[in-house]
Amino acid sequence: MAERPLGVTIIGILWIIGGILALLGGLGIAVLGGVIAGPLGAAFGLVIGFVLVIIGIIDIILGIGCFKAWGWVWTIGVIFTIIGLIMGIINLVQSGASALIGIIISVIILWYLFRENVKKYFGKA
Repeated sequence: MAERPLGVTIIGILWIIGGILALLGGLGIAVLGGVIAGPLGAAFGLVIGFVLVIIGIIDIILGIGCFKAWGWVWTIGVIFTIIGLIMGIINLVQSGASALIGIIISVIILWYLFRENVKKYFGKA
């Protein structure tokens, strides 16, 4: 097995941190939706909170997979990054230049994931 590239370690740490934040945010939205916005807010909060919890769990698993060199993590990471890039472009059209940071980060991550040493680490080369 190839040595883990530094960037994979960084991406893994960021996925774990992002996953924890999504998990906590999802739980908070699910719990506080009803308190802040009444019954309709509770239903909406449960749906959004559930989605964020699932995303958080997936992000944490992806982060762990970066350290374990699970090959499928590369594939799912590329898919999630492409989805993030598309969402960034949609946000750019809707909200303006503030979405550029997310677009730039997604492009850098995609470029990095397709580097030969990274693909080799995940068994994709």
